[in-house]
Amino acid sequence: MDIFKELINRLELTEDKRLVLDTVPMVLMPRWFFAGIMKRVTAEAGPDIAARIYYQAGYEGAYNWSTVQIEKGLKGSAVLEQYLSSMTHRGWGRFEIISFEETSAQGVFRLHNSALALELGRTGEAGCLWVPGALAGCVQVILEHNQNPLKVRAREVQCLSTGKPFCEYVVEPESD
Repeated sequence: MDIFKELINRLELTEDKRLVLDTVPMVLMPRWFFAGIMKRVTAEAGPDIAARIYYQAGYEGAYNWSTVQIEKGLKGSAVLEQYLSSMTHRGWGRFEIISFEETSAQGVFRLHNSALALELGRTGEAGCLWVPGALAGCVQVILEHNQNPLKVRAREVQCLSTGKPFCEYVVEPESD
């Protein structure tokens, strides 16, 4: 709860009515709104294109967030821990690092009570389309900051929306 209170204390509503967390502009929205956007994009573009769109959006968002954390002085796995803690405390679900090896760029991550999967319900399909990209984006920033030339990809290996007890993701180097 202390971390949540700290997060709230770092939120600011500027004079011109912009919500800012530290230096990052934010938007507060109900989870059904975000889930509705995802459903609409998937229906209009198809599941493959939607998955690519959300992967890239997650990647770019986490890459940018993690870059800000590095600029503030965090390094290595502390960047990843901060990002996942921030996402947890902003209501996406509880992220857990099962394993992460910074040098080899390999990791396993869990998301308990995914806000998106809970909103979507049991669909029989992976629903957290943005999370793999977000994990890859965060890890990629760490690698680049350490001048590690590896490029990573992430994938969801199980999802709450398919009836599993939690969502799980794997981050690993891209294969040639």
